[in-house]
Amino acid sequence: MEEHSTTMDFSQLIRLNMRIIGTVQRVGYRHIVQNIARKHNITGTIENLEGYDVRIVAEGTRKDLEAFKQAIKISEYPILVECIESSEEPYLGCFSYFQVIRGSPEEELAERFDSAIAIFSRMERKQDQALEMHKESIGLQQETLGLQKETISLQKETLGLQKETLELQKETLELQKETISLQKETLGLQKETISLQTETVSLQKETLEEIKGTRSDLDKGFNSELREMREELREIRNALIHAGIMQTVKS
Repeated sequence: MEEHSTTMDFSQLIRLNMRIIGTVQRVGYRHIVQNIARKHNITGTIENLEGYDVRIVAEGTRKDLEAFKQAIKISEYPILVECIESSEEPYLGCFSYFQVIRGSPEEELAERFDSAIAIFSRMERKQDQALEMHKESIGLQQETLGLQKETISLQKETLGLQKETLELQKETLELQKETISLQKETLGLQKETISLQTETVSLQKETLEEIKGTRSDLDKGFNSELREMREELREIRNALIHAGIMQTVKS
């Protein structure tokens, strides 16, 4: 750990004396805390206490120590920090880095074995979690594949319906064309009928005119013949009167 810069505001530097309670011994906790301290510019010490707890003496800025305190609240198997008891003390500046205070070689060797077992246990648990996630991923992929198959099936059905709709539209169009053609033929027949009706009316008019002309000629001829007959009868009568055969009828 690098020493604090001479330009640091020493009024912000403090010391925290902390007792870490929980499953924190023989699980590799001290080594993890040492790395966290390095990342947060914290100096001090960490050591195992008799029993199950761990003691930390840490120095740094108030802001860095707050972040450090939050970071060491680990609850990832096999480590479980249940509680952190801390008290603030004046900054002394007697640490140049963050040190792990170790016990006897036998104790440290035993703890290293326990830490290794804890690390392997954590790795095994993570592998189990990864395997479970992989199984879930496979399950999701299978569900996705099933949904994709259903989607493809629906798309095929939709395509079939679209084809049927297109065929119906084509048939409808053909029927519309036939209907228009029939309407055109009907219109043509109506025009022909009107033309024939017009010609019939014209012929009827001509026939009527001819009948009227014929009747007029007949009337004129009849009247002329009637006048001639009357004239002849008058002449015969006059001749009979003149011959004394017939007397004059007084009018």
